[in-house]
Amino acid sequence: MYDFTLKGVLNADIDLVYEAFNEPSVLSKWFAPGDLIVSQFVSNFLEGGDFRVVFQSPDGFQQSAVGTYQQIEQNALISFTWRWDDTNDITKVKVCFKQTPNLSTQIELSQSGFHVENEMLLQQHGWMASLEKLSLVTRQSTVSV
Repeated sequence: MYDFTLKGVLNADIDLVYEAFNEPSVLSKWFAPGDLIVSQFVSNFLEGGDFRVVFQSPDGFQQSAVGTYQQIEQNALISFTWRWDDTNDITKVKVCFKQTPNLSTQIELSQSGFHVENEMLLQQHGWMASLEKLSLVTRQSTVSV
């Protein structure tokens, strides 16, 4: 099995960063890597609740992922399963949040359960690109408040 962990600090309050992972209007601004967009996000954000996200490329190609929220602790932790619609492989994602003394937010995102290393590397790259967008979205929100 393969897994990865990404760690970073966002220059934004923990409430704003946590909200970016569960509020559809915010999540849709950053959750898709590169030039992809989130064309649809449906979520029942509670433990045991399901979500579905549809990504769309500029040429109109769509791919979707589904999952179930396993653990939710406000401003601390969100864990959920992740499965692309075109596969039966289920992985687990865990996102931890921690407020720093200077009001930034430490974030640690891990994903585990990959059977194929290349699939893990592609997902890791996607998260890295998406988290870069998140840093811009939360920075803009912080400035505009």
